[in-house]
Amino acid sequence: MKDLQPNILDDYEHRINRLIETHQGEEGFPRMETYHISRQDLDDYLFDYQAVLDSEGSARTQQTVYGLIVVVPVVVISAFPLSSLPWKSDFMSLMVGLLIGLSIALVIKVLRVAIKRAKLHRLRVDNPDIAGYVDAVVQYEK
Repeated sequence: MKDLQPNILDDYEHRINRLIETHQGEEGFPRMETYHISRQDLDDYLFDYQAVLDSEGSARTQQTVYGLIVVVPVVVISAFPLSSLPWKSDFMSLMVGLLIGLSIALVIKVLRVAIKRAKLHRLRVDNPDIAGYVDAVVQYEK
């Protein structure tokens, strides 16, 4: 039952903050002063980064949305009488509707992923010092 509980504190923002808190005093750990950033700048950057990562919603929400997108063309095609369709089979109507729905869902998913990547890239480009510090923290862990 515990596996069904989401772990909210295991996201990107919390993982980076936990690394900083855990290793902050160690020799060789990246220092914020070296990168000319403040803790507030880092917190704002991580919050914005996490907001972009979370913009699509949870996996359950995504599955629900894309499932509805797949089903809508099937419902629309079923509204037309079979005699007015180029094929004369209910099964073919179902397959065409599913194919159209899957295509639309795939296009929307690709667009959303591309937009998310562009936003993350823009955030990193706009904040090179903070992005460099976060990269150094992640590299320190490895």
